[in-house]
Order: sequence, then C-alpha cells, then structure tokens
Amino acid sequence: MMKAILYTLILCSSLLTACQKQNDNNTTNVDLTAGTWRVSYYWDEKDETSDFASYNFMFLSNGTFMAHTSSGAAITGTWSQTSTKLIINFTDPLLSELNDDWMITEKTSTSLKLKDDNPAQDDQLHFTKN
Repeated sequence: MMKAILYTLILCSSLLTACQKQNDNNTTNVDLTAGTWRVSYYWDEKDETSDFASYNFMFLSNGTFMAHTSSGAAITGTWSQTSTKLIINFTDPLLSELNDDWMITEKTSTSLKLKDDNPAQDDQLHFTKN
C-alpha cells in the first residue's frame, strides 16, 4: 500500500512539473542585437505610435541604439539594460520621446514590451522584430 501511495505521489509530481508554463519572458536568453525592430505601440497620454512608423531600430552590442528612417537617415542614441529595465537615450527631438528607464514587462525573440518605471505614468513602448 505504501509503494502505491509513493508511486502515485511521484507520478503526480512529475505530471505537475511537466505541465508548468514555460516563461518566455526570460530576459537573459533574448538577444536584442539580432535584427531590426520597429515601434509597434507607443502610448504617452495618447497613442503616438504613428510618429515612429518610418523608423527601424537596431540595438548594437556596443550600447549604440540606431534609428534608420525610410529615407535612409541614421540617428544614434544609446541603450543599456538590467534584468528588469531598458534604458534608452536619444538627443534627437522626436526620438527623445522614447528616453526613459523603461520597465521590461515582456521580452521574447520577436517582442519587447516596456512601461514607464514611474507608477504614476501610464507610458508604454512596444517593439516588434521586423
């Protein structure tokens, strides 16, 4: 009887472990420097996504953040990250709208979702891989 209970417990434990959801937001396994990204959503008191429609962004491994316009112009800024934040800094007037210490809410191989680190703000910035 004890063996049956022990086997049942082992089986249930194995099934529960196998059914656990895999965390796709593991920020250590996602390489932002691979490929180009676009702003798929930007909220700053209102939806301002269209302001960035003509830009493609590249996170370079040296901490440079490149924005390329559809006309071919390149604008540089900087980026860095911690386990929970992405820090963006541009000097360009329009792109400086993106400057912040953003909290990472989702980070996958094709999506990067950020929100303002100030709880009093509702700003959101989403990047999608091209």
